[in-house]
Amino acid sequence: MKQVEETYLKQLVRARDVLPYKRFVRVYEKTARDLELRGLSVERRQYLRWLAGEVKGLPLPDACAVLQAMFGQPADKLFTKVPVQVNFPASEPNPEVIDLSPRRGAVWSTPQPSAGPDPRAVPATLHELMMSAAEQSRDSAANAETALGRSTLELLEGDVITLARTYLSQSPVVMFPKISELRTRVEAKTRQSRQPDQLRDLSFMNGVLCALLAEASNDLGMHHMANDHARAAWVHANNIGHVPLAVWARGMQATSAYWNNAPNDALVAISRAEEHRPTGVPAARLNSIRARTWSHLGNTERTLQAVRDAQEARATAPDDEHDDLAYVGGVFDWDRVREERCASTAVLELIRRRHAELDQRALQRLTNLILDHADRARTMSQAEPAEKRSPIVEATILLDMATARLLLGDVSGAHDTLRPIFSLPGDMRTFPVLHRLRGIRAPLAQIQTTRAVQELAEALRDFNAGSTVRALPPGTS
Repeated sequence: MKQVEETYLKQLVRARDVLPYKRFVRVYEKTARDLELRGLSVERRQYLRWLAGEVKGLPLPDACAVLQAMFGQPADKLFTKVPVQVNFPASEPNPEVIDLSPRRGAVWSTPQPSAGPDPRAVPATLHELMMSAAEQSRDSAANAETALGRSTLELLEGDVITLARTYLSQSPVVMFPKISELRTRVEAKTRQSRQPDQLRDLSFMNGVLCALLAEASNDLGMHHMANDHARAAWVHANNIGHVPLAVWARGMQATSAYWNNAPNDALVAISRAEEHRPTGVPAARLNSIRARTWSHLGNTERTLQAVRDAQEARATAPDDEHDDLAYVGGVFDWDRVREERCASTAVLELIRRRHAELDQRALQRLTNLILDHADRARTMSQAEPAEKRSPIVEATILLDMATARLLLGDVSGAHDTLRPIFSLPGDMRTFPVLHRLRGIRAPLAQIQTTRAVQELAEALRDFNAGSTVRALPPGTS
């Protein structure tokens, strides 16, 4: 007998006679459907990695839920490695003659060890090791033939575009795992290719996905993580000389920095973005980010100038301006809705930073400017097709408008403005939404307490309490 280690998951899979991948995946998918996790499956390669324990940490929560339902054991226990014995038949005098018959028997009876799994309960055989190796070879052959063909790259590209185009209308809580899983697939294909054209396409996809991970991380309040993803996006873009993606990535670094209360770091990122000499819409976006950054530093003149520079860059963009990042669209389609929203938020941040210095006339002028930008953003957003509208972006627009109305003492107008956001799902009440929500407190506190003020304050507290993002670790939102 020879002692080896294997996962407790593999022992249970063997005991239930579902070791072959096709048999396992049928049970896995049925269990997922029973848990109302429709469309959830597992690829052969991932299944083999699970059995071998070749995973860092645990699988995604949905996968853990399915495995726990299948085997009645906690996920962390399933991926624990324990010693087992590989048995050579005692009846055979020749050790080269090995029992290759598959093990059959106890199906769907979960072992219940009292002090950890008993390694003698489900011994491994060479047959099982060979079966696993054969499945790996089949998987390897399939990948060698088709993984880097044109159709595979087109499928990957299609998946990247789908995620980018649907992101703004979905919850980042739902999208982040999908983006992360697709990036893992892209990186795996990158390791298999040696063709320069394929490597460039894969690096572009990887950069786009890193930028999406940065976007989602900022939405979830994980700004330090967002910066890591944005830096990775820039490296991929820079390696292939893709200027629009490089500028986008630097802009994400700047956004992550000012959200993380580091506006000077944001200015450094913007300066590095300018080394790529952006023009047109990429320059408009960069100037919008610059306006937000200067507003965090309380610089009125430079904030308003950056707003004007963004408008001018868009106005002077050529009509045929196009690149493959613009073709991806979705998040990467920097439209006027988000540009106008950025302008309203920048001016609002200015008021917060400089409120003690502003006289009534200056406050009125800046507040009207917020309402002008926010109203244009809302009007343009509502004119878009439903699939292109972002509930989260629209919520931030309405929060800017409501805060401006409170600065003018209009409690009723602010409450009416906010009514549509109260139905926003909890997992869409993201960091940018909650940040603006907190910004309402100061002007609301300055207004004499009335029934209307109390009702609005209570509605805002309930809205804040219903946010999924608030359940993330402390200090992340």
